[in-house]
Amino acid sequence: MVAAASPSLQESLTRPLILCGGSLLCGIRARAVTTALALAALTLSLAGCEKAEPADLVLVNAAIYTLDDADSRATAIALRDGRILATGSDAVITAAYSGPVRDLGGQMVLPGFHDAHAHPIGGGLQRRRCDLAPHESVDAIVAAVARCAAALPPGAWLQGGGWDLSLFPEARADKALLDAVAPDRPVFLRGADGHSAWVNSMALAAAGITADTPNPPLGIIERDAAGEPLGTLRESAQALVEAVLPPTTPAELEAAALAGLGVANAFGITSIIDASVDAPLLATWRALEANGRLTARIVASVSTEGGLEGALALADPSSRGSAALVRADAAKIFLDGVLEGETAALLQPYLGRDGARGALLRPFPELEALVVGLDAAGLQIHMHAIGDAAAREGLDALEAARLAHGDRGNRHHISHLQLVHPDDYARFGALDVAANFQALWAFPDKYIRDVNLPVVGAERVARMYPLRSIEAAGGTLVFGSDWFVSSMNPLLAIETAVTRQNPLEDAEDQVLNEAERISLRAALLGFTRHGARLMHQEGLTGSLEPGKAADLVVLERDLFAVPAREIGAVPVTLTLFNGAIVYERGAPVNGAPTHPTATE
Repeated sequence: MVAAASPSLQESLTRPLILCGGSLLCGIRARAVTTALALAALTLSLAGCEKAEPADLVLVNAAIYTLDDADSRATAIALRDGRILATGSDAVITAAYSGPVRDLGGQMVLPGFHDAHAHPIGGGLQRRRCDLAPHESVDAIVAAVARCAAALPPGAWLQGGGWDLSLFPEARADKALLDAVAPDRPVFLRGADGHSAWVNSMALAAAGITADTPNPPLGIIERDAAGEPLGTLRESAQALVEAVLPPTTPAELEAAALAGLGVANAFGITSIIDASVDAPLLATWRALEANGRLTARIVASVSTEGGLEGALALADPSSRGSAALVRADAAKIFLDGVLEGETAALLQPYLGRDGARGALLRPFPELEALVVGLDAAGLQIHMHAIGDAAAREGLDALEAARLAHGDRGNRHHISHLQLVHPDDYARFGALDVAANFQALWAFPDKYIRDVNLPVVGAERVARMYPLRSIEAAGGTLVFGSDWFVSSMNPLLAIETAVTRQNPLEDAEDQVLNEAERISLRAALLGFTRHGARLMHQEGLTGSLEPGKAADLVVLERDLFAVPAREIGAVPVTLTLFNGAIVYERGAPVNGAPTHPTATE
């Protein structure tokens, strides 16, 4: 058997090898061996002249980046029974292993991507319902709603989402637009940020929301000049309508999960942290696992809406480190809202908002008790924080848990981190709290320019998404998409992390703080090794090494050989999960109705 060649031996392995019985000498282990061990292996091979071992698949003529400890590179990889047998040169691997050989023509091979923050079932539901994400104007959105309404039975609820808040004045969408195209049915459309909903008059009536309805705790019912509900609901106000929505069936959830997995696999994603999971969603993942239909590893961050007891009733800390494809050893805590609508918690006030700083969703003593309790139970804590006050409160609570219990190895993380105070950068490394960025957001888009800038000012905008600063201060970067909020495509996010520019436009002069750019290698690590460690599966995935799972992605071009501004356009040609092809360009798999676009 030939294992991954170390840099010191890689060159020697490409030289002519000793022939035995008309075939190349096999059996030399080339990974990190001493000269004495290499000579011993050579002697044994000469004596036995071993035949090639069988493999299920051998990929050759590739640019393989193993992302192992030595940052080894190779041109061939052999797979069997869902595991990696070896990496090395074409000559060595094809001599050592027999089986189907696929010539990749110089394409790039990487470990399967890890999406450390996504909502695959929610995204699948949106994709199967009225999906407004592709539409880039209010007129196009309204026209799409009209088409969706026309396709439904009379009186049925119209559900969907993905509408772009930045297209509407002050991110406030008016019910009148929906009433005009869907007057005979209630409409509920979640915004692209996931923290707002747009509803029509019939939906407001169904929920009993009138001018006299007060804002619920930590929620906002946007109102017109006369005080009437406008049609936009923020944060917990969405729940007023959600309570009267028709229930989603288990069959609908399973179909949505498969659709979400299809999108993930098409982008080379083989491991996902589902960022907020309730009992029905967890049951969906477990049903797919039981039926052998999962095509990604899932870590479920269970909801803490029911407090500590509710989370512990859903979670299963014992699943960590097991062979299960679904593990519920994490818990999600929302610390604040979002800058759109001024619900993110800030250390300094919003501009022009009478001193408002947003709000934390829990008083700190309650947050601290919850975090300490979850940590004691052996759960990984997964936090949502947009504002710098929320990020600080989250770090403070995690520090309290560390002081109470020491390091329990739970590997907590905080997601989004649009604003972090510079005084808190070094705390991520000191507390071993991963900084979970949605790197695709780190360019000056319409939200930042038109919605955020007027209310937080240029100084705070200039330090949004501090990737390089936290990395330089000793923190570990991991990356997620937050799909369906934004595209699930890791390559778009990688390009943005490297350039801090819009990967879909040619505006070269528009950069969001170029000092926060990171290297391509750092971006790849965030989507592979670091994501695997966060998911407590670094012994199984995250690098291409013998014995690890055959989770890998093939890209049409070598990312290190293309201009940074072209990374996001590189297609995925093949995705393998446990050695099985779950996506091949041009061939629909896994029940996905269509291949996703590069920006989905």
